Amino acid sequence: MRCLLIFLVFHLVFSGKAQPYNYYFGNLHAHTGFSDGNKDSLSSGISRPDGSYAYAKLSNDFDFLGISEHNHYSNNNNPGFEIQNYAIGLNMANTANQDGVFSCLFGIEYGVSSDYNGHVIVYGFNQLIGWEPGNYDIYNDKSDYDGLFRKVKNNPNAFCYLAHPYHTDFSTNGTFSGALAYMPYNSAYDSAIVGVPLRSGLAFSQADTYDDYATGDYISYYRRLLFKGYHLGMGYDHDNHYTNFGRSNGGRLVILAPALSRQNIVEAMQKMRFYGSDDANAKIDFNMNGQVMGSIVQGTVYPSFQLTHADPDGETADTLKLFRGSANTGTLWAEQVQMTTGNNTLQFTDYAIQMNKEYYYYAEIKQQDQQLIVTSPIWYTGLAPLSLDEHSAELKLLLYPNPSKGQVHLNVNCESSYKVRLTDTLGKEVYSTTCTKTPQVLELDQVGKGIYILEVTTPNGSTRRQLKLE
Repeated sequence: MRCLLIFLVFHLVFSGKAQPYNYYFGNLHAHTGFSDGNKDSLSSGISRPDGSYAYAKLSNDFDFLGISEHNHYSNNNNPGFEIQNYAIGLNMANTANQDGVFSCLFGIEYGVSSDYNGHVIVYGFNQLIGWEPGNYDIYNDKSDYDGLFRKVKNNPNAFCYLAHPYHTDFSTNGTFSGALAYMPYNSAYDSAIVGVPLRSGLAFSQADTYDDYATGDYISYYRRLLFKGYHLGMGYDHDNHYTNFGRSNGGRLVILAPALSRQNIVEAMQKMRFYGSDDANAKIDFNMNGQVMGSIVQGTVYPSFQLTHADPDGETADTLKLFRGSANTGTLWAEQVQMTTGNNTLQFTDYAIQMNKEYYYYAEIKQQDQQLIVTSPIWYTGLAPLSLDEHSAELKLLLYPNPSKGQVHLNVNCESSYKVRLTDTLGKEVYSTTCTKTPQVLELDQVGKGIYILEVTTPNGSTRRQLKLE
């Protein structure tokens, strides 16, 4: 399989902390005068990648820029890219790149926008992929997306990212049924494709005031590919054709990486450690028992998710939502399993999963100004038998009988009062009480049959047990 990092996680790993990552904000979809960008070059004085990188370095909340020129010529400025400029662009990116200060990447936007075709952002090749005679180093037919995805898969330094995708794009046979979103899942393509944008553009915006946003989004396409079984994340594109890199709007592709470097950006993209944000500097921590977004995880405990929204400007989230889905199961859409309003944190433990089945979870955050943020998923497969993660618990708890027909005996090593809380598999509280003695008898006849989680909280800590009522 591809450069997806697969963790085999058991109890000790689940009790650890998330690896510390920094947040870096930028864009990987932009054009210069080497193809059909820098359309204002007569007034801006900038017509090449070198000047475009220099401009982007001065933009607010902007740590990296990827220039992705169209890979073919057609005619002058439409899109007008010629083979000799590919090596020049790579060299300009190398010269402008400053690890720790500002990262510069150079790649291509492959393809055309006619029916059943589409544009694919590709980074990591030192030679030009194309189809026009005399205007390519590596041949790939114009509509051969199977060949393109396999070339990316076989290059460990490369990744591709689907630009402004339509549901009928990227067809392998020129038909509706052959489109990526409708054909059967393909593991080779999964190994090449790392994401789609939350929004794209506005491509021909001339604004440099950070406020010219696209109104549409690609969430439905994202959900469809997740449902098909693909492992890919959610980013953000500007698709600049004028000299306003980082300034057309405040939307950002946000990378989680240990340090700012071109190598770290490529690695983060390959491992799907990124999210798409309308907000220019919002920092989202989405993890499952310490494993960050993009992780593909197996484990023997119920997955617990933590979501935190932090904005240096002081904005508070309006809603935090957590979604869960599984490939080819149920409806096309992932279902919402948890939501909170008016605060910046959400927690959820999923007790309703089936064993040996892979689930994906992703978060949507809407700020009070209605700006939207969507994360890449975390994938989790529970290995039987599942249990609760109790490594943080210092208490000793005896619970019997279990299963129970309604009367439950508790024995807790606690000499002070403690709180008992019972929740269903969706996290909804169905019973709570405060106890002042141990042992304690709980009368749960009115709760109803089912699987529940009983949590005991004392001044010295808390612990949980699964309880079945018959």
